[in-house]
Amino acid sequence: MKIALKIISSSKILFLISCLYLLTLKAKAETIHQWDVYTISVKSRSVYANPYTDIPSTFGGDLLKATFQGTEGDALNKKITVVGFWDGGSEWRVNFTPPYTGSWKFTTTSTDRSMNGKKGNFEVVAWSEEEKKANPARRGLIRVRKSGENAGHFFEYSDGQPFLWIADTWWRWTKKNIQFDTYKHLVDDRAEKGFNIGQLFVPGNGGRESSLLDATFTHLDTEHMKKVEAMIRYANSKGITIWIHGWWGGQNLNTKAGAEKMQRWWRYLVHRFGAYNVIWVLAGEYNLYNNSDFSLDFWRDLGKLIKQEDPYERIVSVHNTPPFWKGGAEAPQWSTGSVMHQEPWLDYNQSQVGHGKYANEMIPLVVSEEYNRQPSKPIVVTEPWYEFVEGSATGMDIRFGAWSAILSGAAGHTYGGGHVWLADVPESPEEGGTWPLEKGFERTTYDYEGAVSIKHLAGFFKNIKWWDMAPHPELVREYPQPFCLAKPGEEYVLYLRYGGVAKVKMDGSAASKKYLYQWFNPASGKLYDAKAIQGSGLLTFNCPEGYPGVLDYKDWVLYIHKE
Repeated sequence: MKIALKIISSSKILFLISCLYLLTLKAKAETIHQWDVYTISVKSRSVYANPYTDIPSTFGGDLLKATFQGTEGDALNKKITVVGFWDGGSEWRVNFTPPYTGSWKFTTTSTDRSMNGKKGNFEVVAWSEEEKKANPARRGLIRVRKSGENAGHFFEYSDGQPFLWIADTWWRWTKKNIQFDTYKHLVDDRAEKGFNIGQLFVPGNGGRESSLLDATFTHLDTEHMKKVEAMIRYANSKGITIWIHGWWGGQNLNTKAGAEKMQRWWRYLVHRFGAYNVIWVLAGEYNLYNNSDFSLDFWRDLGKLIKQEDPYERIVSVHNTPPFWKGGAEAPQWSTGSVMHQEPWLDYNQSQVGHGKYANEMIPLVVSEEYNRQPSKPIVVTEPWYEFVEGSATGMDIRFGAWSAILSGAAGHTYGGGHVWLADVPESPEEGGTWPLEKGFERTTYDYEGAVSIKHLAGFFKNIKWWDMAPHPELVREYPQPFCLAKPGEEYVLYLRYGGVAKVKMDGSAASKKYLYQWFNPASGKLYDAKAIQGSGLLTFNCPEGYPGVLDYKDWVLYIHKE
């Protein structure tokens, strides 16, 4: 009997020791937040002539992978495999972002024995709601809303929070000679204004000062790449998602670069940046000069490859050039929807209407057509008329483009202007070619009227349930260019481009409904006090200011909602 008691005691001791060991391991495990980037760094003892060109141009066969396995909490039984990337010299890395909270472990796999079988574990904790409000990118990646009211027409974060696309054009900010503090100033300003996307060109081709590959597309500048990664990381830390396109379309791109080199570059981009809050875009102006002298099948296959490479299945699209530009007429399209809409990898449609008054006026026409395509996919104008120099496109022109797009059903809008769009900064000035640019840097152009107007637009939509509303231009009577987003009988937003008087057909199901209405000045951001109005059928609204009392006509926004 005594011997038996000793055996039981020994078992208990071993059990306690095991528990203490496991607790010690857990205590030592690194703790990160959900959607943070967790990096595994390993060194290869093998010597490779050019590790970049060793990357296969098609799926599979990569030198380094890591499998992440959830062991506790929401992560339990979740499994994600991520491809690693070369980081210069003998350095290799794997970037991972955890979609679930709880405990994770990982194991590396490589045909290079010095990088094979590396193991580790870490803990993932949730952000608080206050922390998410401080930085919305902590809510996860951008995806298309697939269920519920207006499904397929707008975006949301991984946690289901609706996402209104408010983008800024950052085409050439990857230039080597731009100081990081200059870039931080840009990000800080745009985050403060409510922008949540930076449209960044991360070029495989492009100017020598910005391209991350050499002229043969076979040698990678890893030091420059580290700077670009830091740029993406900083933007994410300020709540801004980065819209990445890795190529720019052009004549003879099929022979200048070719399919294999373009595919390899895209695989590298996905492997390196796939853990960050980014969006993939096949190329800028892909349809230039008859689809850059590729077949459409090449672009379709490239979209499939990117979608296949990304373990997080984030949204993918492509950027067009308009039909009236040189090079655009050979493969004409106002939007990707007219060519690519049925592609399963294409998650949303993009439109570049181009620059100038004529192009700007096309926005609501293009958006309305894309909104009505089936199956439903979001539409965003990702290159409208830029505010090149102050007054080239007036603030009202910029407001018309943005408000008419969203009220016609767009999932948001992109702005471009000033020193920003071409990265025209003191340490890296741009000539601009035929584009008009503000000469000199005596003042910042961050606060052009159009940019400030976008700030006011972002602030307005933060306070309403725009995702519950749909375009209803038929509700606006006796008004030129009627723009109305509404949930009839409950909530209405009208953009009155010319001021004046608007008549709105309200819900007729009740004899006398009570509403509140407010005027919003989209140029100043002033929201007027709410006033009550009662009735059904056709209600008349007079803008707060108008001709002849005010000689210059003004645009206005009218917001109506149930009392």
